[in-house]
Amino acid sequence: MMKKIEERRRGWLSVPRRREGERLDPHVYARGVNGLTVEQALERAFPRVMRILERSGERYSAFERELVRHTIRACLISQVSRANLYRIAGILVADRRDEGAYRDTSLALAYVEALREAFLRELSPGERVGTQFGVGEVRYVSDDGANAVVRLEGGREVWLPADVLSRAGRPERAAS
Repeated sequence: MMKKIEERRRGWLSVPRRREGERLDPHVYARGVNGLTVEQALERAFPRVMRILERSGERYSAFERELVRHTIRACLISQVSRANLYRIAGILVADRRDEGAYRDTSLALAYVEALREAFLRELSPGERVGTQFGVGEVRYVSDDGANAVVRLEGGREVWLPADVLSRAGRPERAAS
């Protein structure tokens, strides 16, 4: 009976598989949160978040847009509600408008930083990372968080220590 309930639950919950014994692809769910797959939720959330951020009057580069997209995807895989994603974007825009906050950085980068601080403190499935073998997406993270499987852009998966992975983030700026 318990096994049947668990099987049914896995059909509608999108739960990141962190343990090696659960090496199912964490991105292939029959249905995710609120009856949507992760990709469907991303296609709804990303444009809305970008519209909210653009209320500040900023325009964003392709790098910033992709960074926001990948971070939202990682949050959705980690079961963060879309309402929270919208709320944080709105708070950042309001803070800039009312208090002049985040004047020294792009709101898109501030948004990614806020999501990581709130929901993705540690490396999470779905995040885009850089490795010595190239750029890829985290597929699994070990229970202790020390190792991760990364699927590289060519389709190959590699098992690496988490401390050698670098999250995409603030672009390097040359001193002027």
